[in-house]
Amino acid sequence: MSRLSYSCMFFVIFLLAAGCTSVSHQYHANNSALARHAKLVSRSDASLQSIETKLLTLKNEGVIKEAIFRENITETSRILFGFQNASVKDTILSLSSEQPERTSEYIEIALALFPQAKTKILEELRLESQIDENAIFTAALKSGLSPDSISQFTASGQEYLLVPLINSTSITLFNKQEDDSAQVQFRKVGEEQWNNGGSLYWEPIRSALSGSIVHLSPNTEYEIQVTEINESSGTEVNRYRFATRQNTPPVDPDKVYKLSDIYNGGMLDLGTLGIEGTRDGWAKIVGDSNTKIIAGDNDDYAINVGNTQYVMFENITVEGGRLHGIYGNYAHDIWIKGCDVSRWGRSANNVREGIGYENEASKYPINYDGGIALRRTGRVVVENCKIHSPNAKANHWGYGHPKGPSAMIILATHPTQEFAGQYIIRNNHFAGTNEVRFNDVIESRANGRVWGGFVRDSAIHDNYLAYANDDIIELDGGQSNVLFYNNEVEQGYCGVSAIPNMLGPSYIFNNYIHNLGDERQKHWGAIKLGGLFSKPGGIVNIFNNLIITGANGIAPAGFAGDSTYWVHAQNNIMVHDIFRETMGYSIHDPNNYPSSKYINNFMFNTKAGYSVSNAVITVNFEFPELLNYEIVDDITSGASHYRLPISLPMSIPNFTHLTENQKAIIGIVPTALKKVY
Repeated sequence: MSRLSYSCMFFVIFLLAAGCTSVSHQYHANNSALARHAKLVSRSDASLQSIETKLLTLKNEGVIKEAIFRENITETSRILFGFQNASVKDTILSLSSEQPERTSEYIEIALALFPQAKTKILEELRLESQIDENAIFTAALKSGLSPDSISQFTASGQEYLLVPLINSTSITLFNKQEDDSAQVQFRKVGEEQWNNGGSLYWEPIRSALSGSIVHLSPNTEYEIQVTEINESSGTEVNRYRFATRQNTPPVDPDKVYKLSDIYNGGMLDLGTLGIEGTRDGWAKIVGDSNTKIIAGDNDDYAINVGNTQYVMFENITVEGGRLHGIYGNYAHDIWIKGCDVSRWGRSANNVREGIGYENEASKYPINYDGGIALRRTGRVVVENCKIHSPNAKANHWGYGHPKGPSAMIILATHPTQEFAGQYIIRNNHFAGTNEVRFNDVIESRANGRVWGGFVRDSAIHDNYLAYANDDIIELDGGQSNVLFYNNEVEQGYCGVSAIPNMLGPSYIFNNYIHNLGDERQKHWGAIKLGGLFSKPGGIVNIFNNLIITGANGIAPAGFAGDSTYWVHAQNNIMVHDIFRETMGYSIHDPNNYPSSKYINNFMFNTKAGYSVSNAVITVNFEFPELLNYEIVDDITSGASHYRLPISLPMSIPNFTHLTENQKAIIGIVPTALKKVY
């Protein structure tokens, strides 16, 4: 199925709403009888057989009139039985595995049985990648929920969207065609000279052209000039204005709290304290060297942000939390600066086949415990923080998919679209150890959903991220103008995961990815991609990265059965010291999606003595005489960047840092060489 077909599918689902309106009103009127009986029928001492017998009696007595229940007595019984065991989601997963084509019916039954828990049921199911999102959408629409409450990703009639961060902005132009193109120029307001930006990329799900401008100054007003070219209507030039965000939030002096004045031990709960700011006057909690937040044994979190807004934490040491160190749920505009987070999460008091459980009675392994865990929370800054030393460690792939704690767990969607995404994670040190590794260092939740992970408009830069048994970071999810740059990445099974990219474009540039390996020193790829057709469908841009590893450089992985990916990879250095079977490839792209571009990448395998790739190369490296051991020894000498000769046509406007002698900085750009526009 083509990407266009998948994008049309989303619109078909939304159109279902019009046809479901009258049905859903009747549905709500009639389903109340069984909904009222649900808890009684599934009382705690009821067996599955007794529940089914009771439902058959109610059906024969005419109490159950709805076809969805009358025709599915066995399935309804199983869901009710699951309810008494607090596992409605697990029951739906089990039913779906038996008959995947009926998944929507099973969800519809659950939503009708427990109308007051609709949101919770849907949220839990949307976190499960094995449940097809179309089934969730269809069931939700039939149960009477509006399309707006199911998906936030519509253009809403807008012609364009500008979303500034502190050092970057995205621009998206809606109602475009795949053959359209757009070139961007930008400048500070008041300046005469225009700077060239990159091209905008086709984004098929919303029929848009979209892209990012980077390396901007904080709190500065800019204007953008976009030259659009359409084969039928010709050329059109438009201008837009925006201002980047401030480098620090505006704090209300009457809402600055010393931690020592407000903290008396145990969990710090912002809701209980009533601490909250406004857009123009944030609240701020300031720590000191003598006051630590230490969670009690029964506290799930050391800091409960809850659903508060406009709050800054500064220089606070956080220890403990049975589940998470810092937890936010439906919050927005949170700033965490200079904090130290450790010793959170459940301890593995019981280990089964290499996987940690909290105790012998625990049904599920320890997983999703985060030093900072933010759920349905957007517009967040985390800077100059250390996250380390969780209570448990993750297992490696030898025992199955890694499970265990992560330094950060991100689900950046928010019920209000204005607050979705927009994470800035900068200048942090998130590291485990070889003995106590994270699952992922930064983990994306709902990463098979368009609203999953960072969602959109986020910048993760200038961090040190290390020691995971799975991915160092998951960008997985919507990835609409999500930027990952100037980071050092090492000691993970994979470096950067961008699978799937469900909206795009995303950008991975100027990173230093090296010394990969899980606790067994096994590895797969520096950058992992896939799922273009199973979870369509955005482009991943990979520019100016320094990759030195025994693993692959750019590598595929299957997502929902598909490992195809769409990529623009240019001006990267990829050096590998292993060569066997499918390992040691700079680019491993067996599916060769025709729209992918591989341009001017320095690729060398020291075992083979030449470039090794499995891809259709668009433009070969322009200086092949440099592909030798002497240059490779210089590249791998231990520095986090390398100055690579490059011709001007090969540079990427706004993304390539050029020195005076026409060399490109590949890898982490030193502060002294950073160009700020």
